[in-house]
Amino acid sequence: MTVAEPATCDEELLRRSAGGDPDAFRGLVERYRGPLFRFLVRCAGDAHRAEDLFQETFLSVHANLLRFRPAARFRPWVYTIAVNLARDEARRRRVRPDLGGAVSRMRGAGSAEDGPDLVATLEGAEVDPLEAMEAAERAERVRAAVDDLPEKGREAVILYYYEGLRYHEIAEVTSVPLGTVKSRIHNAMARVMETLTQSLALRPVE
Repeated sequence: MTVAEPATCDEELLRRSAGGDPDAFRGLVERYRGPLFRFLVRCAGDAHRAEDLFQETFLSVHANLLRFRPAARFRPWVYTIAVNLARDEARRRRVRPDLGGAVSRMRGAGSAEDGPDLVATLEGAEVDPLEAMEAAERAERVRAAVDDLPEKGREAVILYYYEGLRYHEIAEVTSVPLGTVKSRIHNAMARVMETLTQSLALRPVE
């Protein structure tokens, strides 16, 4: 029986790319084509703009291959570039990034690397305003509540719950202290819970 070769880590692909291996760089692009592109769609609210941002992100990666610190990790670095480009795009268009679409993808609980599931976290609270809602309605209400968050809190929630970044990675991506990341997520989740509780209280009695 042949044992499959372990997948090459991002950092090794980046090292090979810096050494002039085009296949290694293409491997990185394809590896992040799904998750990073989806994230940029949520930020830009448009697939065409997201494609441009994705291309810009990897053009920047390629232009800065030799500046990447050997001890660093690639994932926080590429998300840092993408987040900054998305913020610049939002400022140019003078609109809030539409991250609401992120919460329509309610994945099940995954590994620690994947991050926790947002709806499962909300349903685990002592006061559960979602208990009587059907799944589709619940997802829509959560989507709207997250979309209504202030930009920094919304960004942190999306990166943590839907992109699977860990606290320290989000701190690196957003250039804020670890405690600030935790505070933003905690406060954002409290606001989401408050919005959902109010929404449930205002539902007409059938």
